[in-house]
Amino acid sequence: MNTLTTALGTALILGSSLAVTDANAAQFVAADNSPGTQACMAIASNKPLNVSSTMRDLRLSKRVMTEKLLCNDMTTDKFASTYGFHNSAKYLNLDTATKTSIQDIAKASDDTVIVIAGSK
Repeated sequence: MNTLTTALGTALILGSSLAVTDANAAQFVAADNSPGTQACMAIASNKPLNVSSTMRDLRLSKRVMTEKLLCNDMTTDKFASTYGFHNSAKYLNLDTATKTSIQDIAKASDDTVIVIAGSK
């Protein structure tokens, strides 16, 4: 019984770790070196510490990041929701729970390159 439980648990963990979202499979590249693009790249890093340090370096407030910044012609909450940047969204207090998006978790990893451009 313990062997069966261990085998099923291992299979479940391996199966869930193989599920790859588009954000993990894609490579995000900055279109330019503008402050808006730097802020969008910080959100795309999905690391709150990176978002915080970029905001400090660029002297941006959370209000500017959430209300005025556009990433690839999308609002920051839609951008974070579309690509699954939940850690950045949580840090910026963005509400991504009310939005619906469908991600193909069975899609094979295909080195997709997404160019990110921020608002100027």
